[in-house]
Amino acid sequence: MQIRRTATIIIEPDSDLLATLDTSQHVKQVLSPIAFNDGKPLGAIALQRKAYTIVKGTLNSQMTISAIRQVSAAYASAKRNKHKVTKPFAFKRKSALFLVGKRGRDADFRSDGTLSIWTVGGRKKLRYTVPEVFQELFRRAKTIDSLNVIERGGKLIGRVAMTIDVPDPQGILPVGVDLNETNALVAITTDDQVLFVSGRAVKIRNQRTRKTRGRVQRKLATRKAEKRDTRSVRRLLKRLGRKQSNRTRTFAQETAKQLVRWAPKRSVLVFEDLDIPQPQKGKIRGAHCRRRLSQWPRGLILQWVRNKAEEVGIVVATVDPRYTSQNCSRCGLRGKRARHRFSCPSCGFEDHSDINAARNIRNRYTVSRDGGPLSTGPEARASAAGKPPAARRGVVD
Repeated sequence: MQIRRTATIIIEPDSDLLATLDTSQHVKQVLSPIAFNDGKPLGAIALQRKAYTIVKGTLNSQMTISAIRQVSAAYASAKRNKHKVTKPFAFKRKSALFLVGKRGRDADFRSDGTLSIWTVGGRKKLRYTVPEVFQELFRRAKTIDSLNVIERGGKLIGRVAMTIDVPDPQGILPVGVDLNETNALVAITTDDQVLFVSGRAVKIRNQRTRKTRGRVQRKLATRKAEKRDTRSVRRLLKRLGRKQSNRTRTFAQETAKQLVRWAPKRSVLVFEDLDIPQPQKGKIRGAHCRRRLSQWPRGLILQWVRNKAEEVGIVVATVDPRYTSQNCSRCGLRGKRARHRFSCPSCGFEDHSDINAARNIRNRYTVSRDGGPLSTGPEARASAAGKPPAARRGVVD
């Protein structure tokens, strides 16, 4: 099985390559108003037919076509994500896309550790370094498809798109995974081995950053009302936003990596199939609830778990989330949850509430996979056997 991944490299500084990035940025800025087309963005082929003769000659033909596709893809992505496009996009970042191949391509990774790349000053051989975290990906790369070079802080950063071989997924052993705000991830295997990943430290730091951003936003509003310069305040807001975003993304990546390394071979990571709307007014009531949901990195953790699990051949599945936190994982009846403690008045079972939920998620997947009812309670088992259900307390799913 083959999948696509992206790795990062650091390219040695070169004036001709920087000039190539400037030229590519200029080409995209020329193409953008044409692609905008008065609010009806053009596709890649239509844009090429209309604009190729306008921009040809500044870059080679392959890079010109790549720039056309990048501009068209930016508008297509905005439309797909339902963003309103009211004016042409401004391509402010210096970047250029190079197709990678051995013959007739824009760039090529040589066996001597150099990068052969086309520039406006001619073909060049440049040295590059691969960060340690991406070296394993490079070793596993079957083919390298493209290289997107950007200029950031005076450095040349390369995003390498590659294809790697991964084992075919063979999920047999279910692992129930419960995602929460405080205990970010709680997982349990079939032999009741438990993994706890606390998100308390990141949650507290994000709350502090949010409060700081609130104070800075009030300061920004005051300066605007007084018609004073706001550039320093806006820079601070952007820096705080980037800091919080990077912190959350790093935590999600590390949590996903820890789960995938901990899970047994041939596992099925089972999550709740939650359909949570965007935390916006009109969709979620209550400012406090919207704020909590916006800071909960559940979707980011799940995204990175899928990414990491795919690389090692682990399956990711979802189940119906109803009552997984309220039902007893032993008898299936409704219990009582008090913060992190769960107790069942029917059978006397007690456990950590998140472990109980993770066990319910695991059991629900096992039962549904085997063709049984979604509940593991005695009433469901009696119904499946054709017997009348016994009197009970609580409600099953």
